[in-house]
Amino acid sequence: MTIADENRQSLIDYFKSGSKELDRKLGVEVEHFIIVEDDGTPFTYEPQGNIPGLRDVLNHLLRTYPAMFQNTEGELIGCANEEASITLEPSAQIEVSIAPFESIEEIGAAYQHFREALDPYLADHGAKLVNAGYHPTRKAEELKLIPKERYRLMDKHFADLGTLGLRMMRASASTQVSIDYISEDDAVRKMRVASALAPILGAIADNVAVYEREVGAYPLVRLAVWRNVDDARCGVVPSVFDPDFGFAAYADWLLRTSPIFINKKNADGTTTPQAESTRPSSEVYADTAMTKEDIEHLISMFWPDVRLKRFVEIRPADSLPQEYLEGYAALVKGLFYSDESLRALEQAFGVVKDDQGKDVWPLTEQDVEEAIDAIRKHGYDATFYGDHAKTLRSWIDLLFSLARKALPANERSYLDPLEKFAQTKNWVLPQA
Repeated sequence: MTIADENRQSLIDYFKSGSKELDRKLGVEVEHFIIVEDDGTPFTYEPQGNIPGLRDVLNHLLRTYPAMFQNTEGELIGCANEEASITLEPSAQIEVSIAPFESIEEIGAAYQHFREALDPYLADHGAKLVNAGYHPTRKAEELKLIPKERYRLMDKHFADLGTLGLRMMRASASTQVSIDYISEDDAVRKMRVASALAPILGAIADNVAVYEREVGAYPLVRLAVWRNVDDARCGVVPSVFDPDFGFAAYADWLLRTSPIFINKKNADGTTTPQAESTRPSSEVYADTAMTKEDIEHLISMFWPDVRLKRFVEIRPADSLPQEYLEGYAALVKGLFYSDESLRALEQAFGVVKDDQGKDVWPLTEQDVEEAIDAIRKHGYDATFYGDHAKTLRSWIDLLFSLARKALPANERSYLDPLEKFAQTKNWVLPQA
């Protein structure tokens, strides 16, 4: 077996190692902007006059989240406790990653603890956290990157491509929910359903009122930005709806695309990010056995709607405030941790069984892209998914109905605020 074959197998084995007993836990990550209330000035890493920097914010949070993360220069870029970790995104967005919990109450409590640790400090400095899918007061080009070599190399990669990668990195913010799988078949099933639902989940959690300083955004702004970042690593995972899709196909996708950069090992044990944005990963690692760190770095350089790690990460939602965040987590739980919900969704998409009992999906990656385009043009009246087409409003109704049936009685009420939010968007649609 060649090193290339070993690396491919290592990736497959990494995904296999994610299979576990189903405990219905959810991992939730939420990104935020920090701005000065009076004039909307965004926080940067370094202080600006009387305005603290993100470094100061993190130093304050160490009281609650004492574990420190530092960059190669020793600068503080994150912190954590057993309940959650706090990290910085490319242009000083601050993210809380909540440890996996089964109950929505625990997820909400962990998020509330983060806000209680940070909100009073920001208020003392005339600032606030903002949950929005896109920066509410600035154009992307006006926002500075934090001092992290990873982001500088990514920024250069996107600049060379000539895409909207700059806007994605600097001015977008999301909510991500991760779910477990018990086997490869279970992982593939959840990836397919989540990929088909991406336009609908994106619409439910659409939370952009301002885009590049223009008030009145079209639907799915952030999802559309991601469509113009890097076609080789964003959007719908290639072949996800094909009958033979599995861990090997996902590994092959990663290996035929560049890692953007690699972490070069130094003699003193440190690593230095080094650009590698042109060669496919299979060539970059052709003479080197990939470590767990190499695998996890490579996976992190891909941003599809649904990302496979040792769990399935569902990524279409914009950054959401707490009441909608709890509802969104409950929605994902009710849809993906219920066999009845999954079966009903597969039936709605027109999935059938072949002679060997395998699922045959009628959808393609292009169907998902056409659904996104339809929602951006027609909003709630958008109709999509071919022979089994429904309007967006009907799809939304179906999702909430299924989740409400699947959730325990004490968690169904979490859906109510989100359902109202999902059904009352003030979208600006293009003129016919």
